[in-house]
Amino acid sequence: MVPEKPARYGGEPIRDEVLGYGGQSITEREKEAVVEALEGDYITRGPTVTEFEERVADLVGVEHAIATTSGTTALHLAGEAAGFGPGDEVITTPLTFVSTAHAATYTGATPVFADIDPHRRTLDPDAVRDQITDDTVGLVPMHYAGHPADIEGLLEVADEQDLTVIWDACHAFGGTWEGEPIGAQRDLAIFSFHPVKSVTTGEGGMVVTDDDDLAARIRRLRSFDMSYDPDGHEEEPWYQVAEGVGYNYNVTDIQAALGLTQLDRLDDFKRRRDEIIEQYDEAFAEIDGIRTPPQAANADPLYHLYAIEVSEEFGCDCKEFVNAMHAENIGVQVHYVPLHFHPLFQDRYGYTEGDFPATERVYERIVSLPFFPEMDSSDVRNVVQAIDRLHQYHAE
Repeated sequence: MVPEKPARYGGEPIRDEVLGYGGQSITEREKEAVVEALEGDYITRGPTVTEFEERVADLVGVEHAIATTSGTTALHLAGEAAGFGPGDEVITTPLTFVSTAHAATYTGATPVFADIDPHRRTLDPDAVRDQITDDTVGLVPMHYAGHPADIEGLLEVADEQDLTVIWDACHAFGGTWEGEPIGAQRDLAIFSFHPVKSVTTGEGGMVVTDDDDLAARIRRLRSFDMSYDPDGHEEEPWYQVAEGVGYNYNVTDIQAALGLTQLDRLDDFKRRRDEIIEQYDEAFAEIDGIRTPPQAANADPLYHLYAIEVSEEFGCDCKEFVNAMHAENIGVQVHYVPLHFHPLFQDRYGYTEGDFPATERVYERIVSLPFFPEMDSSDVRNVVQAIDRLHQYHAE
């Protein structure tokens, strides 16, 4: 029986141990694969990395996949390869993690925010049009929680203005849109393999593209912008030269071995996430003041987050909701503090609170509930019980 009084107001917590909002799923198969990689001839920049890249490229349906150390470094390489630089403007969403904007900032370009479509929680194509200037060269939409952005609408804007599109698909790996894998859309897409994402390599990321030139440039930048086979190499096999400023964003075969085994389980991960969504949707359908995540039209997402919106009809505001859940040892999270609230973007680029009303309305209400494949039925039930009793408490 669920105690009547929430823990925040004097009751006993629903759980003894904290249930986080996300987490990895590691089995003996992953451990065996990592040990096998450790026992091989290469533990970095070896054949297992190539195999992992080829598997991802095949899954997404693109010509090239380039593994990197994180989704953040993948965004950096994509922005560099796209040619972003000082004097350029790159439009992106303020409702995202800071890395999305770094596709611009790391290159010296200016990140320009446009407001979101509050239903999808992703970039609004009309808001993007309003932000375009003669200096605009790129667009970095983000598929929030795994829900596809307005791909058709954003590509239309990009075509009108001849913009390079870098899709931040870090939340969306394994999903489809219009029957096509997320990430297959032009010009480039980025994935993350952080432990809370749909598959993990510990830390890791990937750039995918059909553009041969962009792929070649990214591969060079990933490894010091080094030419390993310049003129003279045949006679002097040690002769390798850096031809520009590159980076050490190389992935290990250990990470790739973990990633390959996780890819084998991708369908199971999706199935379990879909089951949890169904349980949550059914449980919250009768609770006033909770908006469940939107259904994606013409898409089959592999959702990364289950983000609800808590309105005044629930009985308390979002801040109180989060603190009450934490008191129950339910580790909810907020994704995200809008980028135009951050000192970096306020001090350097002049943004202020109030600039993007739709984003701010969503931020005032949004909460990510625990959502990952290793959750069992009792974990899901605990989340629902905690929310239900908080609602009942405030309804009295």
